[in-house]
Amino acid sequence: MLTSKKEQEFCFTGPLAGVISHFFEDMRLSGRVYNAEGYFLRHLAHDAEKAGLDTNCMTKEFVEAWCQKREYESHKTWSNRVIVIRKLADYMDLRGMSVYKPSIVIPAKPSDFTPHIYTTFELKRIFEQADLLPFYTNCPNRGPVASLLFRMLYGCGLRISEALGLTMRDVDLESGVLTICNSKFGKNRYVPMSPTLTERCRQYAACTRNGVPENAPFFPAPDGGHYSKRAIHGTFRRILENAGIPCTGQGPRIHDFRHTFSVHCLKKWILAGKDMNAALPVLSAYLGHKDLSGTQGYLRLTADMYPDIIRTMELRFGDVVPGGETDEES
Repeated sequence: MLTSKKEQEFCFTGPLAGVISHFFEDMRLSGRVYNAEGYFLRHLAHDAEKAGLDTNCMTKEFVEAWCQKREYESHKTWSNRVIVIRKLADYMDLRGMSVYKPSIVIPAKPSDFTPHIYTTFELKRIFEQADLLPFYTNCPNRGPVASLLFRMLYGCGLRISEALGLTMRDVDLESGVLTICNSKFGKNRYVPMSPTLTERCRQYAACTRNGVPENAPFFPAPDGGHYSKRAIHGTFRRILENAGIPCTGQGPRIHDFRHTFSVHCLKKWILAGKDMNAALPVLSAYLGHKDLSGTQGYLRLTADMYPDIIRTMELRFGDVVPGGETDEES
């Protein structure tokens, strides 16, 4: 599998467009890919324009508001976003621009994080409510997108950014294989789908994506581009509400589909008597993990979720069951 990471292009607008463009170019000239940071900077430029800031200026009020943790963000995303604006502020300050340098200190990542593992009933309710989403005149594909997207997140264990970044050429409707490009850790990988999910993709494409270019988004937003995670988060919250599933600051979250996929997969393999020493590398590659450490955490989580198979795990795979926890961003 390829592991090269292609530099993506970004267009910045508003009063900070000039300085952000120069900062972005300097970061890339220093040898950094800066793709994820580019998304943060694009949102920052857009928010500065909405706030009516002056050219090459970031006020204290704007910076402190932008640095606040957002409800849908993971701890790691929040931390990375603050790092980007802090570096930009230093860059602007060195050039004598009017800028407030953020003083916010990101606390250590909470150590008591526990993913929400969806029950079969919860998954059924979520998918049912996704199927029932009404469409709007300016968003005719809202229902079909949500209906397939959330099934794909669970059925393939994808990160939300990976699913939203899919183009038509990335979804092989004949073989039922997804091509995930420029993902976390700079990895590309192939993700086979189940026959049932593949058929859903074929029906979806025939009804909503017939005749579109290969580089068009597989899940198109109303403007024809890719959906933002923020927009999908709003839709997800509505689905949870309609499904009668309580939602707090601790979840359930969209990323929990990935955790649930992993735990359900391991449970199935354990009960089937598969050798976890051989199976874990397969799951790790499928999920696009950097190494086995993130995948091993799911073994401990699987045992915690299903006490009836703890003894089976300890007898067969005790040497690979770690005592730590699962990383919320794995």
